[in-house]
Amino acid sequence: MYPTNKLLEVKPLVDISIIRETLTRIGIVDKKQKKIYQSCHLIEQFDTFYLAHFKQLFVMSRSKNGFPGFGNVSMEDIDRRNSIAFLLAKWNMIKIIKPEEIDPHNTRVDVVSHKDAGEYAKIRKFNINNLNYN
Repeated sequence: MYPTNKLLEVKPLVDISIIRETLTRIGIVDKKQKKIYQSCHLIEQFDTFYLAHFKQLFVMSRSKNGFPGFGNVSMEDIDRRNSIAFLLAKWNMIKIIKPEEIDPHNTRVDVVSHKDAGEYAKIRKFNINNLNYN
């Protein structure tokens, strides 16, 4: 069984701002309310890049009162992250350092096109500024 707290190491092949913008358009889409819930984030630590499901990042964060974060990462979350990594690699945006780590990668994910992105509210369930690198 794959450890759910292990981040996926990747190498960006395009400007990281493009990858991060693309990630804001991939996740769970509510078409009725025109909302997209971002599933994954690209993070950098010591010149190494990782793709992480937002729930994985709660483990690395601190709450407002300074206590360590917690995460309830499921294998479904990891499968979703793997499917997103597969898409980004297919689109030549990233290289997955250990491709065997994204199997399986057959979970359906929603992608809002760049041209339609302005019609959707982009919702992040994790504030990347809460990461604790200590």
